[in-house]
Amino acid sequence: MSERDLVRELKETIKDLTKDRDDALAKVLAKESRLKQVMIKLEHATSDVQSIGHKIGDQNKQIADLEAKLQTKDRLLDEALERIKSLTDDSTQEEPHTDDKELD
Repeated sequence: MSERDLVRELKETIKDLTKDRDDALAKVLAKESRLKQVMIKLEHATSDVQSIGHKIGDQNKQIADLEAKLQTKDRLLDEALERIKSLTDDSTQEEPHTDDKELD
C-alpha cells in the first residue's frame, strides 16, 4: 500500500468514527430527552396523586360531618317520637279516667 492509500484509508476511518460518534451522541441526547419527559410525567402524576389524596381527605371530613348531623337528627327524631308516644299514651290513659268520672 502506498502512503496515499494509507492516508485515504485513515481519512475513511476517521470519517466512520466521527459518524459513529455523532450517531451515538444523537442517541444519548434522544434518550436524555425521553428521560426528562418521563420524569416530568412522573412529577405530574405524583402531584395528581397528592391532590386527589387531599380531596379524598376533605370528602372524608365532609362525610364524617354529614354522618354526625344525621345521627343527631335521628336521635332528635327518636326523642320527638318518644315524646309524641308518651303524650298520646297519657291522653289515652286519661280519657278512660275522665269517662269513669263522668259515669260516677
